[in-house]
Amino acid sequence: MASEDPGIQTWNFPSVVPGSRSERGFSKRETLASTTIGLSSLPREVRKRIYRQVLTLAQPLLLFQDGGSRVEAFVPGKPRQWLALLHANQQINKDASAVLYSSNRFILVDTTRKQVDLLQSFLDGIGPANAGSLSHLCINFPVIEGVEDQPGKFKLRDDSLWSFKLLQAKCTNLTILETFIHNQNSSDLTKTDQDDPGFVREALSQIGAQLNAIRSLSKLIVRVYGGTLSPSVMASMQVLNWVVVRGDAKPPESAGSIKT
Repeated sequence: MASEDPGIQTWNFPSVVPGSRSERGFSKRETLASTTIGLSSLPREVRKRIYRQVLTLAQPLLLFQDGGSRVEAFVPGKPRQWLALLHANQQINKDASAVLYSSNRFILVDTTRKQVDLLQSFLDGIGPANAGSLSHLCINFPVIEGVEDQPGKFKLRDDSLWSFKLLQAKCTNLTILETFIHNQNSSDLTKTDQDDPGFVREALSQIGAQLNAIRSLSKLIVRVYGGTLSPSVMASMQVLNWVVVRGDAKPPESAGSIKT
């Protein structure tokens, strides 16, 4: 798929899944090219530095599904032949992929209930090893809703709960999780004239319990778009050591680890 904006390019997401070309092996021509370059003969730490230099981007990768189940990404201003290393040979593909997924920030751009489908397709598509290498993901802030016929009771919406379960099961090295609050998913948290401390405590308690189940997680960043958090929400998030910033702001480097 091509973009009308020459500064924005798209690419089909690289994956290593059973039966794929990268798992079946590479042609003799590709292996010979890798040997000629001599990359495989370099010390492991030197190779990792090269992979980081080539594959780590300053900007995030924006994941989307444009119909069907195939996951693609906008990669603003990506270098030419950026992913050529992944086509050298099977070992280099494995090592370079680990760096690709561990060193970049991935944003799921869908703001609807279907974002969980995008997350599952992405994690399934890149395979368990690459999913386990991910360190920095950005998703919608989880949605809390009332329990039918039980006034005053709340629960995580099904798609939000399933997103947590996927992260807990597949993203075993996830250290930073960014969540986006906007009018389409969490308007109740920005209604300062309807601030309900009881709802806030219950909602954030349930979210916190799911975050604690992601054992590798060290930081939660909450980005707020198109509104201001209610006083009780802000206070509760600060108690939990969550990092709250405006949508376009850069989180402070020293801000926090999530409280268990």
